[in-house]
Amino acid sequence: MTGSKGLVLFGSTGSIGTQMLDVVKHQLDRYHIVGLTARSNDELLAEQTAAFQPRFVALSDEVARERLVIRLERQGISIPVVGDDELPAMLGRVAFDIPVVAAASIDLAQVVYDLLRSGLPMAIASKELLITLGDLLEPFRAQLHPIDSELSAIWQCLAGEDMETVERVVLTASGGPFRALPAAELDGVTVVRALQHPSWLMGHKVTIDSATMFNKALELAEAHVLFGVDRTRITAVQHPQSVVHGLVEFQDGTTRAVLYRPDMRVAIAYALSVPERPRHEEMARLRLEEIGTLTFEPIDVKFEAFALGREAQLRSPRAMLALLGADEVAVSRFLIAQGTFGDIVAVLRCVLSGTGDEPLDRSVRAHVEAVADGRQLACRWYENKYGRQPDDRKGA
Repeated sequence: MTGSKGLVLFGSTGSIGTQMLDVVKHQLDRYHIVGLTARSNDELLAEQTAAFQPRFVALSDEVARERLVIRLERQGISIPVVGDDELPAMLGRVAFDIPVVAAASIDLAQVVYDLLRSGLPMAIASKELLITLGDLLEPFRAQLHPIDSELSAIWQCLAGEDMETVERVVLTASGGPFRALPAAELDGVTVVRALQHPSWLMGHKVTIDSATMFNKALELAEAHVLFGVDRTRITAVQHPQSVVHGLVEFQDGTTRAVLYRPDMRVAIAYALSVPERPRHEEMARLRLEEIGTLTFEPIDVKFEAFALGREAQLRSPRAMLALLGADEVAVSRFLIAQGTFGDIVAVLRCVLSGTGDEPLDRSVRAHVEAVADGRQLACRWYENKYGRQPDDRKGA
């Protein structure tokens, strides 16, 4: 592994994390795993540990951590297994080149901020963390390597360009599973239907966000955080083929776009290797003559969650963070059948109307607390409609 880059992967058992490890598996001469972290999936984390031989692993859930220790002992693997409290100290004891953030949890906000302050480049897929930290990340933009497919496309389009020449940044959206569904039918859709994304295989949270189109509003906010483009110059269009991932329009009339088949591993590989483009045989090649027609259309007005997210982003960081917390609660409730699909928009609307635009203190804690405020307002909305639920305290 001489000369290979050492990676610490946060969120290794999720959708992005497992695809990241697939990229690493095919490029073992370029990368090696120093650390793996997860929330509670001890079984998969044990398998990943055996396969990639990291120097340490971390698991948030205490009971799952105990099970992981037993699993590793049975395989003869003796490495440190740490919890969240011990993770910062462990990161200070091991050498690595790139932290990779595939976990969405904003519990990692301080860890991410401290790693960036240390000067390391960071590959990051978490909309939630990028938006939560917001303007605090401005000094570190050059270190951030976005993994999200649309943001990776914009990043590549902007490479080497003078930002003063950028007229518009355009993100694309597939339209999700309900692009052709009449607006009147949206409220009653089931979890099973909402999880049937036509283009991408993703985790449950982001798949529901794609179904409401709230994820595209998050990506608009994410683009501002990553690239500093004025919020009013960032927009989105529906593109059901999911082949064009992002476009940048320049003042000379030129438009640059990045195209590839829907495969998160393309963006992952670029985030790790930039400015190089090593060959990846396992990635399917794009053949335009085989694809035929590509179509684009405005975001359908029936996707009210997108409009609310856009309004919050243009209003203030506090409003955007409140909606981030509210959406987390609303989606989790929908996934466990404690509310309807239509409730998600209703909650976002209520929280946005009940949140002010006061400036945030320039601290990680203040930004995290603004998200928690949104969670609390959302939990109160559900309590008023359905009564108090066992997990309400988690959002308070």
